[in-house]
Amino acid sequence: MVDTLRQEIEARRLPPDTVLRQEELAERFRVSRQPVRQALDRLLAEGLVVRRSDRGLAVAGLSAAEGRELAALRILVESEALRLSLPRLAPRDLRRAARLAEDLAEEEDPAAIEELDVAFHATLYAACGNARMLRLIDSLRREGRRSYTLQPPGSAFRAAMAVQHEAILAASRDGDAAAAAAALAAHLRAAVDPQPGETP
Repeated sequence: MVDTLRQEIEARRLPPDTVLRQEELAERFRVSRQPVRQALDRLLAEGLVVRRSDRGLAVAGLSAAEGRELAALRILVESEALRLSLPRLAPRDLRRAARLAEDLAEEEDPAAIEELDVAFHATLYAACGNARMLRLIDSLRREGRRSYTLQPPGSAFRAAMAVQHEAILAASRDGDAAAAAAALAAHLRAAVDPQPGETP
């Protein structure tokens, strides 16, 4: 149940501010209220659900300001992971990242798009040597997860994302940590502040 609710929240099938009522969830999942309460407590601890003034629970949402704050944190942490990882990346790692970027540009299924996007970044960060940093990156990514259903092939956002991924890759191939970090920062900012005509 908790995994299903998490996926629905992160994919925006349960949009921000949706009220989550225990009795309705218990009926939907055909369980008693106790496992429902336990599931909601986990989602509350993960920051995906917030407590309302009436003591009810609702799906959390990020304001524009919160999105920018989250992007700033991601830039700090992910840039450092990339900087640490670059000298240790093998040619096969860069080839794998390139293949993932190519597949990502052509993919149409939202779930596969997300999987490829996560794998692309993880491939570039994996050699950083800091497991705690990688876990933090995953947590921050989940908090600011955008709906991949809103990014169809041919959209301006998808085209911009492909260009941004290639810029990160090109700098990484050159071993230019400063350029790679700058390209990554531009990419993460664009995810929360798209240009006119783009859909995040």
